[in-house]
Amino acid sequence: MTEGPQKRIRRTPSEAREHILSCAEQIMKQSGIASVQVRAVAREASMTDAGINHHFGSLDGLLEALLKSGAQKVRDAVDLAVTQWAGSNPDIRSLVEAIGDVYSEGYADLAIHLHKSGWQERGTPLLDPVVDALLAINSKQDTTEAKIRAALATLHLWLAIDPLYGEEFRRSAGLSRSADQKLQLEWWVVTLKQMLTK
Repeated sequence: MTEGPQKRIRRTPSEAREHILSCAEQIMKQSGIASVQVRAVAREASMTDAGINHHFGSLDGLLEALLKSGAQKVRDAVDLAVTQWAGSNPDIRSLVEAIGDVYSEGYADLAIHLHKSGWQERGTPLLDPVVDALLAINSKQDTTEAKIRAALATLHLWLAIDPLYGEEFRRSAGLSRSADQKLQLEWWVVTLKQMLTK
């Protein structure tokens, strides 16, 4: 028995974009960024290819919107972690894990793919709230704002590429299990604490 045509769901343009992005994200998480194609997303969203292109212009437009959505998730994770620091000692570990969680959901591959094609994020630096929070608890005179920014940029780079290449690089250093990622995470936590506290 064949299925009949699916009933069309009426959505506002913003609801349609959110639905398409959600479907694209599901495909990315399940099968990787190479599987995010207009036809595959249209099928997942129960739409036509033309419907996808109407909202995003092209596959490149869809991928850019997906990356911006991922960047917003990282921003939200950062904001949440920084907010949780209020009134207590900053939990650097939860911050590192919160950012890492977003990248492990496929956004690392997407970010690298788009950056290779020339896309650049413009606007307020993603980690500015973290810089401000770390400056507020910094008790070492020789730890300047520039040093904190450099450390965060390096940490951010590790978190972004670890889901793609981390296991191979760990093997090159004689670490054989992906569980050894926890050793690297612990190193970052300790290093950031040492930078900031006497």
